[in-house]
Amino acid sequence: MKKRILISAYAISPVRGSEYGAAWNTVVNLASQHELWVLYGMSDDHMGDTQTMRNFIARNPMPNIHFIEVKADALANTINLLNKIGLGWFFYFAYYLWQKSALKEARELCKMVNIDVVHQLGPIGFREPGFLWKLGKPLVWGPIGGMNIADKRLLVNKPLLTRFKFSVKNFINHIQLSYSGRIQRAFDRADVLIAATRAGQQTIWEKFGVESDYMSEQGIMAGPALDESKFDGIDQRVQLVWCGNLIERKNLSMCLDALTGLPQSNWVLHVLGSGPLEKKMKQKAAELNIADKIKWHGHLPRRDAIRIMSGSHLHIITSIAEDNPAVIFETLTYGVPTLTIDHCGMGDVICSGCGFKVKMDKYPEMLAKMRAILSSRLNNPSLLADLAQTTIQRATEHSWDIRLNKLNNMYDKAVHTHAKRSLAPVIYSSLTA
Repeated sequence: MKKRILISAYAISPVRGSEYGAAWNTVVNLASQHELWVLYGMSDDHMGDTQTMRNFIARNPMPNIHFIEVKADALANTINLLNKIGLGWFFYFAYYLWQKSALKEARELCKMVNIDVVHQLGPIGFREPGFLWKLGKPLVWGPIGGMNIADKRLLVNKPLLTRFKFSVKNFINHIQLSYSGRIQRAFDRADVLIAATRAGQQTIWEKFGVESDYMSEQGIMAGPALDESKFDGIDQRVQLVWCGNLIERKNLSMCLDALTGLPQSNWVLHVLGSGPLEKKMKQKAAELNIADKIKWHGHLPRRDAIRIMSGSHLHIITSIAEDNPAVIFETLTYGVPTLTIDHCGMGDVICSGCGFKVKMDKYPEMLAKMRAILSSRLNNPSLLADLAQTTIQRATEHSWDIRLNKLNNMYDKAVHTHAKRSLAPVIYSSLTA
């Protein structure tokens, strides 16, 4: 049944990936069945940067979507200046104040529109749950992420500063999940919770004693399409691809370590992305004697990146901590299987039908297992062609038809749960009168 849904998305864009794209795809697909009011505060680089959304809305009217730009107040904008210069944690203080402004906008909207369901959509981090539960409407919160604890075994050989940063983040996660009364109230007040990962689902149960549904924040953005012509020369050269910002968290270093010492030479690695570690990674590749096997593409326009990705035979991801990186779903879309460590969202999405998972272990053992998988496939490249076929089939499990059905069930569940909660005090009062 068609519903009037209020969505808080904060960061949203029709041309960007990651959380921007996840919110955009959710909103656009929901609008095919419901009428939406979408609160947002950013479509470009920083809070208040909304040029992309303003321009798009002006040129592309969307009858079932009412976009409402929520402007940050003066204090939030002032605090966010610290975020702009690189002090990222100050963003949360500014974002907290933006959520206050979003609540004011939502209250004004509810005076004019009888909203059926409220969805606290994004960003997906648990640290800032917003205040829309104060509206007294059925509330869905999620997908919720950011709860993962970085495994120390993936921090071996990392710089001291990197290990310190991850240790601090792990500690803050523990403190906030264990002791924040505001986060506890948000988990209690939501009628339906959506965990972005299976591990997050378990954490929500362990920390807050409440059940949650599981659904990644990402889905495939187009119909699956496999270019079978790319397998014509696979016996001569297997095309590998790694995609991400060249930062410590994305951990390209581990991918390079895994490729070192392979007895086969019939491979090339395409690195899509740029960042502060580019020079260091190129130097490492040279020291490992694999520099001639790597093509550094830098940051490419999306169309060019997709062309290289879709033409690859195997995707490798070695991130230290993620929820559900968009690249996983893009590779699924184009029938490119993935080699990953079995953790985070990648461990939930990738299966034997669409890739290879290496169990978390000591660093040398993980490298050995990755090399064994790579060596086996380089000896028999045709196996990757077979795996591409099943990868395409697995991609349909993340189609928007399926995701919409899940969301509709969650919205119905939220309405039902909220009604029962509202009735409970009345029943209790009548029994004790």
